[in-house]
Parts: sequence; structure tokens; C-alpha cells
Amino acid sequence: MPEGASFRFIQSGDFHLDQPLGGLSNVPDHLRDLFCDAARSATKNVFENAVLHDVDFVLLTGNLLDVRRSTPKTLGFLLEQFETLNKVGIQVYWAGGSIDPPVRWPSSIALPENVHVFKTGSPQEIYFERDERPICTITGRCNPAREPREGEYRADPSGLFTIAMSHGEIEAGTIRNSEIAYWAIGGKTSRHKPKSSPAFSLFAGSPQGFVPTDVGQRSCTLVEVQDDGSMESEALATDVVRWQSELIELESCESISDLEQVLKNRMQTLIGSKGRRHLLVDWRVIISGDSPKDLLDETTWSKMTGALNKEFGEDHGEAWTHEVTVETSSVIPEPWYQEQTISGDFLRMARELQADPTIEIDLKSMLGSLEQGGRVAQAVEIDSRETRRKILQESRRMGVQLLRAE
Repeated sequence: MPEGASFRFIQSGDFHLDQPLGGLSNVPDHLRDLFCDAARSATKNVFENAVLHDVDFVLLTGNLLDVRRSTPKTLGFLLEQFETLNKVGIQVYWAGGSIDPPVRWPSSIALPENVHVFKTGSPQEIYFERDERPICTITGRCNPAREPREGEYRADPSGLFTIAMSHGEIEAGTIRNSEIAYWAIGGKTSRHKPKSSPAFSLFAGSPQGFVPTDVGQRSCTLVEVQDDGSMESEALATDVVRWQSELIELESCESISDLEQVLKNRMQTLIGSKGRRHLLVDWRVIISGDSPKDLLDETTWSKMTGALNKEFGEDHGEAWTHEVTVETSSVIPEPWYQEQTISGDFLRMARELQADPTIEIDLKSMLGSLEQGGRVAQAVEIDSRETRRKILQESRRMGVQLLRAE
């Protein structure tokens, strides 16, 4: 690449601007506006980071919004962000995804001149220039109907640093066998780096988590390319609401009030390190030794949740607890697993499924043929390891109560 042609850019995408936060059975009144505005607020943080870090351009890898569902307010918001970058000379390269192909953008609404949209079909090449001098090549296309074939994306023949933009899954070999230095990929809500050495590839993820399983920091990615082609990247936090899953492990617990105080102390620590964002917390408590049997009662969990929210979450509180669950080995002692009974068989099977996540749990096959394609089938689908964990935990608790009822 030409000497002295260092540059920096931000990669982001999967804004889903028309999607509120979800996954809770009930959203308290004081959090409803936050749930509705979170995606836009986090997206605004992406563009503000672009200005703050004085980047040369921004790569957007699709699924920004679904025009068919978006309101004029949402469309206007995105245009405002583009215009903010246009005023300071930052270019935008947009490779649409499954919900935002360029053909859906209203022809009556002109995009600012700094926004460059890749079309469907074969990858197109755009040169990023500085002072009329090509600095790098960006090659991309809108979400394809199939995965890119090896060789479709090509490095610039003159040796310019080349960036490929795509959306959706790409075979590791397609990336690994190319001479393209950086692959910006969209289609996943979490930040993820495929195994694609020696090329650098990244799903930047969404700037905001949307459901309880989207735990942890959400971000955009800042990339700095030196004049020798070396790269440094950094995840910049953008989420305004953070889903937090906390695991508390205790050797023993003498009373419910003791556990409640442990959770409150931990919550104070979380709040002290959360920055300028709201926390949505679920607690998983595991007690290995003695504990009150009332800890397995859902009423106890509900009271504990209420106490936490009264202190930390009501009105304009900083952290809202949406779930508390407790597992205690003292309630399910080891001898119960060894019993040659229906209860023992059930517990051994539950433990095996919990220990080995590769064992498939297919609840759909147990439904009638008329139900397998409907809402009931969707309700029993296990779509993540976290969902699997919660189902096994709850089924074990209910199984013990039913099978060992006196």
C-alpha cells in the first residue's frame, strides 16, 4: 500500500432501528420509553464515536432498518446521522442486509452525498480517496441470496489495502484463501471474529442488545490501519441498556435475608461500574451446601426481585432485576440421583443433558402434526444455550416437586 496512507474507520451494523427491546413478560412504565428508544440512542453513539475518533469512513454491514416497518421519525433519524458525518467529511459505505436491500429505500428520499450504497449482484469496488489520491479499495454488495463463492471478492490489483463488505455467513475458506486484508461482515447481533487467519474478519454485532440473552457489552469497532498494512482494532461500547447475567455461587446460605443482602451488595458494585447506561439484570444463584428449602419457591424469588427493584430499579433507578432463580444441591441431594425410581431416572437424564450441550433436545417432535408448525412449536424451540440452561433448571425443579410429592 502507498507510503503514508494510514487511515481509520468504524465498522458497525445490525442497528434494527425499528425494533424495541423485548423478552420480558412485563415492562415497568418508567422503562417503556427507554425500551422503545434504545436502538436509536445506541446507534447515535456509533456516529458520535466516528466524529470523536476522527475516522475517515464508516462501514455499515446491513440490517439498519426495515423501511416497510419504519416510521418517518426513524427514517429521519438515520438521515440526520448520515448528515452529521457529511458535515465533517466522513464517508459512509452501506452494504444492505436481509431487511434493508437498497431497492426498498424510498426513491423520493435522497441520501446525503457521503453515503455510498452497494447494490445486489457481483461485488462492486469503490475507492476511498484523500486529496484525490486512492487510499484503499472497498468492495462489497448487498445481502446475497447465497454465500459468496471463493474468488468473487478480489484484492485490488495495484496493491491498495482492500476491505470486503458482506452480510451473512461466509465460509472460512473463502476468507482464508483471499488476498483481502479485512472482511467487514454483518448479520449477527454479537461481536464475533470467525477463524479466518491470515485475513482479518469481523462481525461487528449490534450496538445494542435487544433481549435478555444478549448479555454483556455491545459496541462498534474502531480499526486503525498503518501505512505498512498492520491493523489495530478496539471495541467501543455503545449500548445504552445492558443486559447483565450474574452468577452467584455460595457454599451455604442460612436465611433468605442473607442471600438478599448478597445480591444487594453485588448490585451496588455493578452500578458503580456501569457507566452511563441502564442495567437489566438476571440473577442465577447456586448454593452448594445447606440452605432453606423456601429458596426453591417462586414466591421467594418474586419477593427478592421486588426488594431489589424497590431499592435499585423503581422510578428512574439505575438497574432493574427481571429474574432471580436459585439452585440448591441441598434440596436435590446426590442420593436422589442414585435412586432406581422414576424420579432418579429423571434427575440422571436432566444432569446428562445439562452436562453435554451437544445432546439435542427436540421438543417439537413431541407435538401433534397440526401443532408442529404453529405458535406452540415456536414456544418450545430451544434457540440458545442460555434458553437450554433455563429450561433444564426449571424442569428439574418441577420434576422433583411432582415426582417426589408426598
